[in-house]
Amino acid sequence: MALAEASGRRFTMYWPRTKECASSFTELFSNAWSVTNVSGAQWANLRENADRERVKSDLLRTETPHLYFWTSHTLVMPHRYPAHEPLLHRMAELLADMHLSDDVMGRVVAFTASVFRPRMVGVHLRRGDMRVLEPIRAHNTTTAMQAVDAYLVQSPYAGILLCTDDGAPNQYTGQPLPAEGVRAKFVQRYGERVVSTTPRSLDRSAPIAIQDALVDLWLLRQTDFFVGTAGSSFSDMVMLGRSVPVTVCQSQHPLRYLLPLRIWLRGERTFSWLARYYWRIIRPRAAR
Repeated sequence: MALAEASGRRFTMYWPRTKECASSFTELFSNAWSVTNVSGAQWANLRENADRERVKSDLLRTETPHLYFWTSHTLVMPHRYPAHEPLLHRMAELLADMHLSDDVMGRVVAFTASVFRPRMVGVHLRRGDMRVLEPIRAHNTTTAMQAVDAYLVQSPYAGILLCTDDGAPNQYTGQPLPAEGVRAKFVQRYGERVVSTTPRSLDRSAPIAIQDALVDLWLLRQTDFFVGTAGSSFSDMVMLGRSVPVTVCQSQHPLRYLLPLRIWLRGERTFSWLARYYWRIIRPRAAR
């Protein structure tokens, strides 16, 4: 929407119910935006004509009159196109202007009133389909705890809001995935200061699971410190437009240094970015 405004275009989003997001827009938000809920049959027909490839051109500058994409990724890419940088502010404004449905907002208000302390550390540890699509990224519990420890030095009486989809089923097969026990690890380390919502489902093909995740997102955006997961768009949404202290936890998996290569191969970053990343790792110590 921010990109469309900046380029003088009309914006329409088609919102289907999918295995990744089974709730309709109107079940989550009350904004009268240009979002059209579509059925599965309508969506199957629409996506036949959509460009599913990752965007590899500057959509702010393109002269193509009509753009039609089927994507789960942001179209605003300041790391590739510096002219997109100001759009991040507009994206944050639009997110702040989103109004939750009455049911979802009521749950956010009730949880905040009942368990939030005056200061809160928000923690989002992405698991779920990340365990299937990018399992290397899901090895960050230890680094997350180290970040929480550092924030508790600054605010010793803060509570900890832990949000994770650890234990979610494989959204593509419906089969269970091994659970890490993230919540148990946090409770063992931090005790009663750890609070979490109680998701009615972690299966994203169930509308209630998406509604529960939205509750977590809004709660995390109210915390005073944030510890997130690298590579998670959910963590990115928590951080968008906010100025609180943030730590994004990288994977500690032995193969983690291959992740930037994959990002480059998918066209998300330039070769010069990739070269700088590996040079920082291999350059002689005396040069640092």
